[in-house]
Amino acid sequence: MPASKRLRKTYRHLSDRAERGFDATRQQVRRLTEDRVCIGITGLSRSGKTTFVTSLINQLTHYDQANLSGFSPALGGQLLGCRVRPLEDRRLRPFPYSGAMAALAATPPQWPQPTEELSGCLLALKLRRGRGPLGALRGARRTLFVEIRDYPGEWLLDLPMMGLDYAQWCGQCKELYVREPRASLLGELGETLAGLDPSAPYDEGQAHALHQRYLTFLRRCKGSEHRLSLIQPGRFLIPGPDGPPLHFLPLLGQELSSRALQDADPQSYFKVFESRYQAYISEHVTPFYQEFFRPVQRQIVLVDLVNALNGGPAYVEDLRDALGRISDSFSYGRRSLLARLFSSRIEKVVFAATKVDQVVSRDHEPARRLLGSIVSQAIRNAAYEGVTPAVEAIASIRSSINIQDQGDDALAGRGPDGNLAYVHPPVPEQLHTEADYGEFRDWKIPPLQPPPGIRESGGPAIPHIRMDTVLEMLIGDLCR
Repeated sequence: MPASKRLRKTYRHLSDRAERGFDATRQQVRRLTEDRVCIGITGLSRSGKTTFVTSLINQLTHYDQANLSGFSPALGGQLLGCRVRPLEDRRLRPFPYSGAMAALAATPPQWPQPTEELSGCLLALKLRRGRGPLGALRGARRTLFVEIRDYPGEWLLDLPMMGLDYAQWCGQCKELYVREPRASLLGELGETLAGLDPSAPYDEGQAHALHQRYLTFLRRCKGSEHRLSLIQPGRFLIPGPDGPPLHFLPLLGQELSSRALQDADPQSYFKVFESRYQAYISEHVTPFYQEFFRPVQRQIVLVDLVNALNGGPAYVEDLRDALGRISDSFSYGRRSLLARLFSSRIEKVVFAATKVDQVVSRDHEPARRLLGSIVSQAIRNAAYEGVTPAVEAIASIRSSINIQDQGDDALAGRGPDGNLAYVHPPVPEQLHTEADYGEFRDWKIPPLQPPPGIRESGGPAIPHIRMDTVLEMLIGDLCR
């Protein structure tokens, strides 16, 4: 690369960093001087983040028409209004609320498009002050600013990679890829990666061809047939604003931590992939989490539990593994990865099983308890560090109603081909053996469509299941 071009690139990089620094300083001043909270919307791919944020905005902006009996500010009359304001952070595009509502109000209704880039919004909640000795001096009303941050779920699983070097990451991949269904999905590519000599001279043509096959493998893991949770690297599937990163692959053969490999030729497969892995972490992953998560104070983790349970033991264990790795990395106290890197701290976390309108109401509590058992270690870690944890089962948009079918509890809703009704197996509260899955793993989940009657603007509010209790968990204490 010519020297002049390197200088221009360096100048742009430094200018971008300076501008980001100024933006971060301005945002920090606002947070110190305003009544404000930042909520991170966390979830694996297809957990329903976009639908959740759409419903959250809709419930608060239509608080006087919404069913929010579990949200004390709405029930007690402290909430007087809610407006959507522009978000100051120019790195985040405005959350596409209007587009999401237009999709839900279409004929026939459609689900909003999933998150594929960074987005956010700022909600200004007008609140009546509580009675107290300073109430008259401070005025009868106040404004709480609620900042919402949303991002692609594919990027979430990159967070644990910040705590691993390349050889360690290869070891984790090797352990993961021998299990089903990944072993079958990887097929002959697994044997090829295992047989690739790490010290052999790097061949760009061969590496590119293998990378394309690896992308196909990742897409199959994520696809509608499998929907596995633990997929890395996330930016291989959704690159982000900086474009696709340089490709690298996990080497699955011999032990990679030997001194011989550390001293290998710089143009060997091991050294080239190691260098690109390090660049991926330093240039893509670390800046994203540093800039995006620094302001996050409260967090909700959305989990498509019904789909994982329907997949059987391998899929639930994959979900458990993914959530465990994520929770180990989040800023639950001073010893966490994010806290060490970025001086970040999260004070509340809510784990929510989404899409529980796919099962009858009597199974909502078993679903909540089952999720609690899956994330039990993360809950204990959070509580130990002084973080307030909670678990809930929700449907951001309720797409079914409970009915009776020959004496059995059943659901009715709208499918792609018209109205449908079904009875499903019971949801277990614990999963100790494969027998605990019962008939649920062989049951095909009907594809429920959004309910009719949602308007693009105006009321009524979107129907939901326990969005009010989630709002109470996240911001109820700040509204009093």
